[in-house]
Amino acid sequence: MDENIHPVYEQRVLPKKIWNAGRGISRLFSGADRWNLPFIRARDPCPITRLSSDVLSEIFLWTLTTNGFYSLNAQGRLSTEPLTLSHVSSRWRDVAISTPSLWSTIWVDRPREVHISMVELWVEYSRQYPLTLYLRQTRRPPPGLQSLAPMDPREYEFTERILLILGDQLHRWKRVNFVFQHRAQRSLLNLPETTSAAPLLEHVQMSTRTWDADSKLTMERIMYSYDSVRSVVVHEFVAQEFVRWERLTALDASQLACPLDSILNVLKHCPSLRRADLRVVPDAADTPFVRPRRRVHAPCLSSLTLHAERVDLAMLFQCLVVPKLEGLVLRYFSAPRRFDDAQELQRLLLRSTCVLSRFSLKDLTPIRDDERHLSFLQSPQMAFLLELYLQVDMTDRIMQFLTLGSTEDGGLRMLPNLHTMSLKDVRGDHVDDLELYRMVVSRFPGPSPDRNGRYSGSLINAYFHLRVKGHCASPVLPLLVERCRERIDLRIYLDDCADQNTKAGWYTSPPIPGGYLTEG
Repeated sequence: MDENIHPVYEQRVLPKKIWNAGRGISRLFSGADRWNLPFIRARDPCPITRLSSDVLSEIFLWTLTTNGFYSLNAQGRLSTEPLTLSHVSSRWRDVAISTPSLWSTIWVDRPREVHISMVELWVEYSRQYPLTLYLRQTRRPPPGLQSLAPMDPREYEFTERILLILGDQLHRWKRVNFVFQHRAQRSLLNLPETTSAAPLLEHVQMSTRTWDADSKLTMERIMYSYDSVRSVVVHEFVAQEFVRWERLTALDASQLACPLDSILNVLKHCPSLRRADLRVVPDAADTPFVRPRRRVHAPCLSSLTLHAERVDLAMLFQCLVVPKLEGLVLRYFSAPRRFDDAQELQRLLLRSTCVLSRFSLKDLTPIRDDERHLSFLQSPQMAFLLELYLQVDMTDRIMQFLTLGSTEDGGLRMLPNLHTMSLKDVRGDHVDDLELYRMVVSRFPGPSPDRNGRYSGSLINAYFHLRVKGHCASPVLPLLVERCRERIDLRIYLDDCADQNTKAGWYTSPPIPGGYLTEG
């Protein structure tokens, strides 16, 4: 799932109970009093001891926090879940050590001396499993703030020692993300330039802004020349001349501002592209306005993310043909609104004869216009959506639009197939709790689960980040949570509102005695 989309539900494979068990294991045994747990002291076997090693290993893998990757603004920390698990008991240690994929993500933030032994251990226990690497150096603090964010004077040396260890495993590199804030690292510049030296490397992201020009070009020539590279992240300071565009299947240029003509050229020269993340900006001020007339076919593109800064996307939609498009993400930042993007998007989907299953709309412009937001969803081509993510100014009108009418009364049934919904308020009005209740209840799944434990019907996952009127004393929210308890994976985050007695945070409600009587 795209990181710009609200992080709703990662658990798409494991059943819910196994997912919850896996996510809770590291928290359960990471506290200082973990050895005081009664079932560890008791000699009687506890239920978890009956799990086979394969199942236990699978649960361990789900304790990893997003595979060790975090936002660049997140606080630095070691990804020590595998080490924590291996210190619970001798059996857990054996299972953890015999699961090389558990150690295959090596995440190092602001290299210190302690990281060196950690990297050696992770490399040893991962055996020959493909490696996912993340390494970020300390950003130099601005003048006057060095005491608040001190830098380790030996960080460059520690980074070099870590890269020497990782360089010996080049044949196992699969995904790399390197963020450098110091001068060029000589160990990387000495990597072999043979195109087959990294046979598994498929994704490359490097930030070498602080390097000298010669070292930067050498590094790009080495990394982008490997035969297996199919996914890259480009920045404004990346030369791009060594990127093999014709081989790419995934491209992230969200940090590189591109006018319309550049976007079309990229899509034209990447015929194998399946996923693209692009940032669109206006043409230069001295460029004469010419409406593009050429059509660009992207025959393999299935996932497209567009960030619009002070520009509409209508002209881009007019130029594209995307027959395999399934997921579309639109992000608006101060768009001028001169064209009808929703109408041109509808024409694009018609022209391409594609069916969207995922749609995300984020609008951060100061203009409140729920009619414009709903115009995207009213298109007949949106009728088969399975996942919807909205981050806009939420209103009761949007809630009413998403409320399914019944077949008996002939009411509207817009987007009837949604199984995942995420609604996040930017700065909109306080929505009515009853409107939220009606919308969710109208999308209830079937009355009974199937043999796989899943309910037939529509909504399965729901995430709401909203301002709700009077949620401090709302009698509706507890009833909504109770009715969804066994049917929908519901999460509600209540934002700041006019009620001074209420704090922002996740909404929880204890079970209502006899709450099952409200079903039906």
